[in-house]
Amino acid sequence: MVLLPPSHNARGNWVLSSLSQSDYERLEPYLEPTRFRTRDCIEPANKKIEKIFFPYRGLLSVIAVSRNKRHEAEAGVIGWEGMTGLPLILGTETAATNIFVQIEGDGRSVPTGHLSQLMSESPTLRESFLKHVYAFLIQAANTALANARGRLDQRLARWLLMAHDRMPGDELRLTHEFLALMLGVRRAGVTIALHGLESQSLISNSRGQITIVNREGLEQCCDGLYGVAERELARLFPTSAEE
Repeated sequence: MVLLPPSHNARGNWVLSSLSQSDYERLEPYLEPTRFRTRDCIEPANKKIEKIFFPYRGLLSVIAVSRNKRHEAEAGVIGWEGMTGLPLILGTETAATNIFVQIEGDGRSVPTGHLSQLMSESPTLRESFLKHVYAFLIQAANTALANARGRLDQRLARWLLMAHDRMPGDELRLTHEFLALMLGVRRAGVTIALHGLESQSLISNSRGQITIVNREGLEQCCDGLYGVAERELARLFPTSAEE
């Protein structure tokens, strides 16, 4: 599956594009331009959600944190296909995870008070947002599966594909340290796995940058750990994806 970039999307974001014209016209006056700066925490855990974000460009990472804050791991990623604020859509004002900006970009945001009021006025608006909640839950479930059953090279290939889906072009500006944090492993393990993918001519790896060379080969490397969430996303947002 290939996710189409914002240039193919009149509203810049899949969730926004999924809205009916009437629902989008309700929401549009409250949408504010937003910049995402690397490492910013735009939705901190255990605090009231102030804004909901719809990325156009960039990559956001949803991080689960243990009660004692000694352990953390990535539960999923959000790009131009999604939105933040899932707890609000489900009826609660605080999140149990952190959302960090991993790759800078831009998008739109809306204050939670306005969004809550609009959802109370329009059930179809809430239903559209619930589709993304479901899509993200499927992604998180498959992340758990990959972390539990996948080899490191398979997990790395899956993560690179997910980032590639959400970023323009084939070049990803990512460090080994960053990937180690996202995958919950040591940096040395990521370096070995990257060299393995490069030796198969699936990627090109240079300092601070990874270039996708053979996407089909990366998908085969995943051994089925990539694709379930992506197919479901395409089913839910059929006008925004191509096979």
